[in-house]
Amino acid sequence: MSTYEKRHDPPGVNSRSLSVAHTAADLEVLREIENVYFSSPSEFDAARYVLSHAPSPPTCEAVELMFTKLKRQQQVVSGKALHLISQQRDNCDREFTEIQNIRQQLAKTLDICRKAREHLSIASNNLTISTFVILANVRKRQIIKSILKSLELLQSLRSVEKDVAELLNKKEYYSAIELIQKSRKAAAKHKEYTCIADLSIRLNDTLDMTEEKLDSVLANICYNFDEDVFKKLKKAYDLLGKTQAAMEQLHMHYSSAVNESAIDAMKPYTNSNDMKFQDICGQINPNKAPNCLLNLCEKLFLVMRSYYLLVDWHNKYYDEEIKSNNVFDIERNVSKEYIRQKLKAGLIRIWNDVQAKVSTFLKSSGLEDYPFEKFIQMLGILRKLTQVAEIFCGDKSDLLQDFIKTQSVSYIKNYHKGRMDELKLFLENEGWEQCPVKSTFNLLNLQEFKQFKKYLNPKMDQSLNKTSTQSETNDTTSSIHSQDDSLYIARYFKYKTTHTPFEIFRNENITNDDIFGIETELEPSDDSEDEPDELKRDYVDDDKVPFDKITNNKDSVIVTNTTLSVLRNCGQYLQIIRYLPQISLEVIMLMNQLFDYYFYAVHLFFTSDLEVASSTLYTSKLTSTLKRISNNINSNQDESKNFVLSPELPQHLDMNSEATLHGLSERIVAVESVIFLAKQFELLQPYLETIVAQHQKMILEHFKDNTLAVATDLRMPIYMCSAAKAVDARSSLIAMSQVKWDVKNVAVEHSPYVDMIVRKIQVFALRLENISTKVSLNRDVLNSIWSMVSKFIVHLLVEGFSNATKCTNGGRGLMQLDYRQLFVKLEKISGLKPIPYQDYVDRYVKAYYLPRKGLEEFVQERIEYSNKHLLALVTCACENKRDRQALTAIIEGRELSQ
Repeated sequence: MSTYEKRHDPPGVNSRSLSVAHTAADLEVLREIENVYFSSPSEFDAARYVLSHAPSPPTCEAVELMFTKLKRQQQVVSGKALHLISQQRDNCDREFTEIQNIRQQLAKTLDICRKAREHLSIASNNLTISTFVILANVRKRQIIKSILKSLELLQSLRSVEKDVAELLNKKEYYSAIELIQKSRKAAAKHKEYTCIADLSIRLNDTLDMTEEKLDSVLANICYNFDEDVFKKLKKAYDLLGKTQAAMEQLHMHYSSAVNESAIDAMKPYTNSNDMKFQDICGQINPNKAPNCLLNLCEKLFLVMRSYYLLVDWHNKYYDEEIKSNNVFDIERNVSKEYIRQKLKAGLIRIWNDVQAKVSTFLKSSGLEDYPFEKFIQMLGILRKLTQVAEIFCGDKSDLLQDFIKTQSVSYIKNYHKGRMDELKLFLENEGWEQCPVKSTFNLLNLQEFKQFKKYLNPKMDQSLNKTSTQSETNDTTSSIHSQDDSLYIARYFKYKTTHTPFEIFRNENITNDDIFGIETELEPSDDSEDEPDELKRDYVDDDKVPFDKITNNKDSVIVTNTTLSVLRNCGQYLQIIRYLPQISLEVIMLMNQLFDYYFYAVHLFFTSDLEVASSTLYTSKLTSTLKRISNNINSNQDESKNFVLSPELPQHLDMNSEATLHGLSERIVAVESVIFLAKQFELLQPYLETIVAQHQKMILEHFKDNTLAVATDLRMPIYMCSAAKAVDARSSLIAMSQVKWDVKNVAVEHSPYVDMIVRKIQVFALRLENISTKVSLNRDVLNSIWSMVSKFIVHLLVEGFSNATKCTNGGRGLMQLDYRQLFVKLEKISGLKPIPYQDYVDRYVKAYYLPRKGLEEFVQERIEYSNKHLLALVTCACENKRDRQALTAIIEGRELSQ
């Protein structure tokens, strides 16, 4: 290996020195040597020190051990010293070589000086003095020219500050930087002058001040991007060689701009100054919060638009520069890809800053105290903000959407609690009088559902189904609306304007359709379907409406003020769903709770005086629905959830007067309003199914089939409360007990009790006719009422017939004559053809004629009759004691099995 090749190795290193210097054991020995051994020999006597520290007692083994240790330490120290000397050997050689080179150069310099002196000596002997004078003058002339040039430079340098200031005022940033740099180069060549050296320092200060000015202009770009200004700034920073640094600084300015804009947006709504943004948000009045949020979004949008225009300009600038072959442009494009990626990442970062500010405001502004209208306005603003974000950076705003969802669910539940309390109050104080509405009235006539006409109109659904399925239509419509919104918002980004997409919320006449963008009407609106003026009020003044003008239309609509209140609340809830489809199921469940509570309260109020057995009045679905609602109310009373306390029975309702058929008009209005409300909920179902997830549709179907569908079942128990009092059951049974059922001959005249019952029915019919002047009684209502009268009478007849202790064939014929005569009269009075439930009596009377086997099958299969009725039947029908005992045992066994 050559000497040159060895230069790459550490100087003075060989295998021996390495083994000596770098052995771990040697290093350990060096660490064990006491520091005093490294003292100067004049100050330290090593031998005496060792003797003074000799082992005690001085045994041979200890002395020998000590000697071995000292010898080992001496060897290590010697090796280390040798290693250090070896390391410095090459350095010493290099320094010595350098000294030799310097010696040679000095010798050459000395020879040159000697020759120069010899030449000068020759010149002084041969040249005249005048020649030297000329040379001296030429030298002076050169010096004076140099001085004049320096003075001119000095004069120009002194005006640099003024010229730079003028250029900056003209926004000629590149020229200002260029002038400073040229002046600095010129000053650097003449540092020998004290004044220019001082001026150079001032030029540096001017450059710093100019950069600060550039930074100030750069900061203003964050609020209002100006393409021309930014071009000049970028050119100036390119000249400074600080393009990347400027871009880093620009991003910091944008972050500061977001914070400052947020604080500026808060200032008009609070008197506090010099506070953190979060603290300021906590002092905003809830009534002012939506306007404050609007102002905040507008301010932040200006920053976002400025950055968007910056990125858009840079993308165009990049495309233009990529084609350039200029050397300077190529050098300037070295960092452009980095800047482009930086700008792209900045979109997300700035949007995250905006999201954080808006989220902080919403957390601190007392969202639960917002009035509903303000809350809806806030949702519209936030929806617009998420659309802006999608155009700005393509972000779906999951963070903000999740926060809005959480806060909105909390608000809606709290709002719903208030509506439930309000509904409880309304129900407890409701007069249950019919509101005057036209026969075609439905929820689409209410102002709250105006924006949903195109989705809920049955005619619309039919026209849509001819061309495509409902889900396809919704997807297409949603896509079109999304595209319209994107184009609408993109205009505010791409065009230089002082307007923002949030200005729409400053219009006092704004509608929800305006908020959602331009939506084409699927069919012309019908002015005749608009909400009547009476319904635009919160309550309808019943005293001012003449009830005698309400006709008994078969399609008449029976609603109450409370019914309208529930529908209006549902309309408000649908508005929330439209803004926040991701929580649609939660809101729909709250709507269903409104119906459940109304349904439950009507049943509770108007069946409290039910005096007959309810087993045949309640369907299985109705029973399970009432049980479910009751369990929900009772289970949530202690947990303070969505349900309120069970409503208390109203004291202002008179349900004991025979003249009013025990409050039948109120019962009719209550039941039919529930049925009408159920129909309106069914009208909403197709629309609701389009906005919930596929797996959630089963919940809607279950509610429709098991709650809405059983609304009509309420008619039976509630109408029975009045129907059961149409006939005096006690008097009728006493009258029936006075009839002799053991007659031998078949009677040709019906019994007196039949006339008594008929007179009661006639009185009932007259009073029912009086009720029809107050309530629109359509055929369904009348049939339901008379069906309950019929049901009560047939049970009354069976009860009276079962009280007969003795009954002959003639008596059985009399029974048939009585009930058939009674049903003929009832059919004429009620208009029901045929009279329902008469088979209940007919089967019972005919059972007296059954043979032994047939009678046994009857008592086993007919569970609708009570054991009392069956025992009376067996007692009268069976003359054989053994058969009678056997059938009695069967009946008693059936009772035990139940």
